[in-house]
Amino acid sequence: MADNQGINMTESMPRVSFPLHRPRLTLILCLLFTVACGVGTSRYHNTLDFRFFFSADNPQLAAYEDLQSTYGSEEFVFIAIATNDGSHLFSEHNLQALAQLTAAAWQTPYSLRVDSLTNFPYTLANEDDFLVEDLFSSDANLSQAHLQQREQFALREPATVNALISAQGDVAGMRILIKLPGVDRALETPKVVFFVRDLLARFEQDHPQFNTYLTGQIVVDQAFPESTAGDMAFVWPAFFVVMLVLLGLIFRSVAFVVFTVLTAVCAIGTGMGLLGWTGMKINAAVTVAPIMILTLAIADSVHILTRYRLFRQQGQDKVTALGTSLYQNQVPALLTSVFTAAGFLTLHFNDSPPYQALGYIVCAGVIAAWLYATLLLPALVMIAPHRIRQQTLKQAGAAAGMDAVADWVIRHPRALFAGGLVVVIAGLACLPLNRINDDPVKYFGTQQTMRQHMEFVNDRITGLGALNFSIPVAAGQPVTHPDYLNLLDQFSQWLAQQPHVVHVDSMADIIKRLNQSWHSDDADFYQVPNDPEAIAQLLLLYEMSLPFGGDLSTMIAPGRQASRVRVTMNNTAGEYHIELNQKAFSWLQQHAKRQPQIISASAPLMFAHIGERSMKGMLIGLIGSLFVMGLVLSRLFRSVKLGLVSIACNVLPVALAFGVWGMLNGNIDVGLTVTLGIAFGIVVDDTIHFLGKYRTGRQQLNMNSEDAVRFAFARVGPAILITSLILIAGFAMLGFSAMNITANTSILTTLTIGIALLVDLLFIPALLLIFDRTDHNHHSEDPVHG
Repeated sequence: MADNQGINMTESMPRVSFPLHRPRLTLILCLLFTVACGVGTSRYHNTLDFRFFFSADNPQLAAYEDLQSTYGSEEFVFIAIATNDGSHLFSEHNLQALAQLTAAAWQTPYSLRVDSLTNFPYTLANEDDFLVEDLFSSDANLSQAHLQQREQFALREPATVNALISAQGDVAGMRILIKLPGVDRALETPKVVFFVRDLLARFEQDHPQFNTYLTGQIVVDQAFPESTAGDMAFVWPAFFVVMLVLLGLIFRSVAFVVFTVLTAVCAIGTGMGLLGWTGMKINAAVTVAPIMILTLAIADSVHILTRYRLFRQQGQDKVTALGTSLYQNQVPALLTSVFTAAGFLTLHFNDSPPYQALGYIVCAGVIAAWLYATLLLPALVMIAPHRIRQQTLKQAGAAAGMDAVADWVIRHPRALFAGGLVVVIAGLACLPLNRINDDPVKYFGTQQTMRQHMEFVNDRITGLGALNFSIPVAAGQPVTHPDYLNLLDQFSQWLAQQPHVVHVDSMADIIKRLNQSWHSDDADFYQVPNDPEAIAQLLLLYEMSLPFGGDLSTMIAPGRQASRVRVTMNNTAGEYHIELNQKAFSWLQQHAKRQPQIISASAPLMFAHIGERSMKGMLIGLIGSLFVMGLVLSRLFRSVKLGLVSIACNVLPVALAFGVWGMLNGNIDVGLTVTLGIAFGIVVDDTIHFLGKYRTGRQQLNMNSEDAVRFAFARVGPAILITSLILIAGFAMLGFSAMNITANTSILTTLTIGIALLVDLLFIPALLLIFDRTDHNHHSEDPVHG
């Protein structure tokens, strides 16, 4: 049998024998290659631009950029200011503080304008002219009666309520419009965020009656790498401690732990560095790549070292034992590495470039891990002194325990198959409980300051959900035509009646407010005038009176052929954005004459669609990978039956894990779509090892199905258990991430690995025992080594 053929095999396999006979040269070459690749890690281009999450052909990104080119930058910093001492927001003392903060906010780097409660345009008609002044200015010297009058104005004005002041009048808002140069957002973004944070820290110190809350896409962009850096302070150290402890318990050898860790670290350096030479863009999403490569690299080393230790305990010398272990594991390790890499390559079909980059990096790391496991690892074993302890009672007990599991499975195949079938049906029935629903607020954990600030703003003053509609005028009409403005007004009123909509802002509101002001603030004139010339005159007078930075370019398109309707919602769920957007287009289709030219866009809408686009792409990639895997394994196993079993048993863990997720949570964001590729890439490892050994027993050693199952359990059962526990422990550590998008991926991947372990050790053997009863009375050359 294969166990006794070690030295002959190594002599007949040059790649196996090379690290055994020239270990120092192998070590030097591997280290040089690692260093050469590792230098590439400095060539990555890190970006904080949230648009990097979207592919160049993403239609939502195209619409968003079209909107920005028409109405200017959509990026802003939003500040909510709330009193904490019960004082009245509209007291002169508090308004003075807000006016000072507004003036200071103009110094924000790359700022275009600052809209706040205090500088909101307050219009007064004066004979044949408009008087437009700030709602409150430091030198206004307003009486208490005037303050009350302006407070009432602010609380009834649609443009301010739930935008610059809460409906209850206890929270004020400030919106700083930003236009980054875009040369290097990794430097520009923190420059803005750090300035505003410092500004607010000084403001709270000078005015302790206020608490401030900071949100906006630029702030969120900065929060991602900061949250990742926070994870690195705990997740990485904890992960390494868990790995070292597990490896120490498994091997009971410091040398083996060092060999494994060095091999894995070199794989990380190679995988991360090799792709760095391309100069590709990355962001915080790829920071989990080293942990993924490390856990997968450890699995290869465990298989080789476990068999090596067993052969040494059986009395074989170092070269023979190591050569036999390499010979037995080289093809299964290659297959599992290739299929694992293929699983991660399915991320290429994800619609999000950073997750595509993650797939490429881990793919390179997995192949490097296989290369180093079969070259660097044996070189280290040959060079470094180490002691092999004789098999302990605990190890013998573990082996006996695996034999007992095999015997139990052989005695109850039909019960296991029936029970497994029930579980599979139940799990698949839960799949529809999942829904693709990206919610950027929930990317962050509840204990994170970013999440707390976002929830305060969303609950207390204005929504974080947003939609923008650019609505063109009818052919031949000016933007001041009553028909067009009435369309905007009707659309705005319809939107305001929709669930979770807290604020709608359109040009119609401005015209109605101006008309009312022109008629001595008579509420009966809060409507769109019927005379186009009167509207044009009102608008002209108003624009001539606006201060610097207060023009209407963010509302009216250049050429005045379209204007924008802004909608704010306190529901940040992606599925809600998609639903409201579809309903809005249905309304516009019925009422607007130029519906095809209407554009809708926003950052939340972009994130709402990315999960669906990514999932579709991942499924296409996964189906293609499964098809290729089935063909390859059917050829290698020389059995269509085993090829089909491998496909089914690689799909089941992923499907069942998503079924469990449907019961636990059900929300699938862009991060969880990545799990399809990750989980598929991981679970193929143990499946191929088990089926490969089973096939060897059946076709090469002429065993019946029961003995072949025992053979597979004895050969790879312990390694499958060990590697699964290591992978579970490794990915479970990511569950401690402060970022929900990372923690949820960790939970789902850990679930998948755990289910895959049960499928490999219980369901697959039962399946084989029931459906593979054909006798094999011939000997064949085995491409998958025993």
